[in-house]
Amino acid sequence: MYKETGKEKLIRFSIISAIAAVTLYLFVSQYTSTNEEVVVQPEQQQVKQLAVVLQEMDFQHHSPMLAMVKEHENQPMLIIYKVDIENNYRFETQYAVKLEETPTDIKRDEVSDGVWLKTDNTWTYYDSQLKQVKRQEQHINNEELTFSVDINEVDSKRYELQIHNEDGTILKKELDKEPLSVVRLSGQKDLWFVLFEKDTILLVP
Repeated sequence: MYKETGKEKLIRFSIISAIAAVTLYLFVSQYTSTNEEVVVQPEQQQVKQLAVVLQEMDFQHHSPMLAMVKEHENQPMLIIYKVDIENNYRFETQYAVKLEETPTDIKRDEVSDGVWLKTDNTWTYYDSQLKQVKRQEQHINNEELTFSVDINEVDSKRYELQIHNEDGTILKKELDKEPLSVVRLSGQKDLWFVLFEKDTILLVP
């Protein structure tokens, strides 16, 4: 009769132990998946860039003001910018505040210099220094835009942006990214703020 050596016994026990460990792991995994609730961390909502003009450039105001929602360090922020036309269109931050939730819409106030943000169908008002203040939603400015925007895909990497008003086409420009929205910064219709998924640009006719 063949007698197993000590080395062969060790190998056999190692194989048996390995098979037992794999079987136990599969059993525990199956039991956990069917009897314990798996906690899934919710994905962080992507911050969509939003902007609204607070003060257009005109004969009395040489620097337009706008409020913008953008992402900073993976967190939404609300910022008020002043555009210094005479300093190469430099965006100067006037006020900024971190937001706890990601807004889906932005509007200016009907009479004040404040701004409204919409989150989960709820509007929140921020005054001219971006402090939250209680205010009736009836003061939200819901006036219709005096211009329309057409975005046409030229090819897989090019988009044509057209801005129209009652007099016809004001601006036509080819871009290498698809715009999300367009904001007019000048009452003379000669300065436009274009928002993309991550970037922004200024356009003049």
